Amino acid sequence: MFPVLVLLFTVIPAIEIYLLFSIGAQIGGLNTLAVVILTGIVGASLAKSQGLAILASIQNDLNKGALPTNQLTHGLLVFGGGLLLLTPGFLTDIMGLSMVFPGTRHLLVVFLKEYFERAIKSGNIKFASFGTSGGGFNYSSNGTRPGPESFTQTVNKEVEPGVFEAEFKEK
Repeated sequence: MFPVLVLLFTVIPAIEIYLLFSIGAQIGGLNTLAVVILTGIVGASLAKSQGLAILASIQNDLNKGALPTNQLTHGLLVFGGGLLLLTPGFLTDIMGLSMVFPGTRHLLVVFLKEYFERAIKSGNIKFASFGTSGGGFNYSSNGTRPGPESFTQTVNKEVEPGVFEAEFKEK
């Protein structure tokens, strides 16, 4: 985790500063400032329009009774891309635009799905819940809601990629 933090908070900002100075020396300081502000404005409007389209698609899938897994991934990428576009700099703008534009975003979604499927199958990614037993919530017949500590969870098998069959039993 430490190398990732060093990359995010030291290396990338250093590259951004270098790029800002280098490009500023080539095209001028005011032009560089104008490009940074313009990419922020264009990126924010593009992220807003793409985000609203994704929300409509999520709502459509939910109305049909389907799980909007792809749209949620697209939504997270658009959100992250929008944040990167609002961050001043050229490297973050390139990364943000690639996450916001539909064509490159679809490629990123395919890559992310394959990456996480491989990581889950190899055991490099594990999912856990907070609490002592990792159980779920259930309502009893008298209408009270027991806490998560009164349940145990047993995962039986993987039904299809990414879907597990599980049982919950009250202790």
